[in-house]
Amino acid sequence: MIQKHQVLSVGEILVDFVSTKSGVSLKVAPQFVKCAGGAPANVAVGISRLGTRSAMVGKVGDDSFGRFLIKELHAAGVDTSGIVRDPNHKTRLAFVSLMKNGERDFEFWEQHPADENLEITDIDRQALEQATIVNIGSFLLLRNPSRKTALRVAKEARALGRDVCYDPNLRLSLWKDRAEGRRIMMAMIRQSTIVRMNNDEAAFFTGIHNIEAAAEKIRRLGPALIVITLGSKGCYFQTERISGFVGGFRIKAVDTIGCGDGFLAGLLHGLAQSGKKIDEYLPEELRAICIVGNAVGALVALKRGAIAAMPSGRELRQFLARMKNE
Repeated sequence: MIQKHQVLSVGEILVDFVSTKSGVSLKVAPQFVKCAGGAPANVAVGISRLGTRSAMVGKVGDDSFGRFLIKELHAAGVDTSGIVRDPNHKTRLAFVSLMKNGERDFEFWEQHPADENLEITDIDRQALEQATIVNIGSFLLLRNPSRKTALRVAKEARALGRDVCYDPNLRLSLWKDRAEGRRIMMAMIRQSTIVRMNNDEAAFFTGIHNIEAAAEKIRRLGPALIVITLGSKGCYFQTERISGFVGGFRIKAVDTIGCGDGFLAGLLHGLAQSGKKIDEYLPEELRAICIVGNAVGALVALKRGAIAAMPSGRELRQFLARMKNE
């Protein structure tokens, strides 16, 4: 059974087929490399590699791709006992290429993949009870039954006194109705205590381009901590009592896929290790945790892939020491 004092990720686990050639669209991408992916799975692996106990709950197909994903996460030290294999639905597949303008060209396979069929009965309540932070994946909200499951998991985790983390990981192309997508994602934001999003997502949800004002508007919906990432410029954090900008690291990026997931892994690792409640943090303590998040995101950008690029605790410490001396 899942051990105490860890982060539980609930959500999509998928196979990314990543173009071996950068700077091209999927239309002309010549070859692809198979990688384990899905934002909550990336975060789960990142947390585990940093040294915090990590578990994954989700649903994959009872197929070769599903078995590949379970094997990859287990090898990375993630507790995979909560991953269900569905004989009736296939594992979600994604094809992705990083284009010249830095944007990612995505296409997803399977109309009704296994992850969208996650039922509340697939989740062991004890897993929620034994976690300190529950991180919920955004793709669960796309359709029912996983939408109802995600919102209920958030509600039950909050009732248990657990922190609930949500990263919208906005993919408007997957929503048939943009307005409906915004409404449903806002419902999850209201159920969360920790929210991470980038500056474009903050503007989408609030209509405000000022980072501080956008963060305050989101925080007033219910979250105790909102962190807005700003790419290479770092991030901005805000609670009811404290706030601040934290600068990023200057690096020569190789692949930006998974950087946001890396940041979130660093953030949740830091929060889980501290054991404090959000309203107990001093400004310098949250700043230090955000520095770790920025560092993990930067390290992910130095390698190809997301899961493959997640650093170990030792790599993180070496990077921070090197950056401090430069």
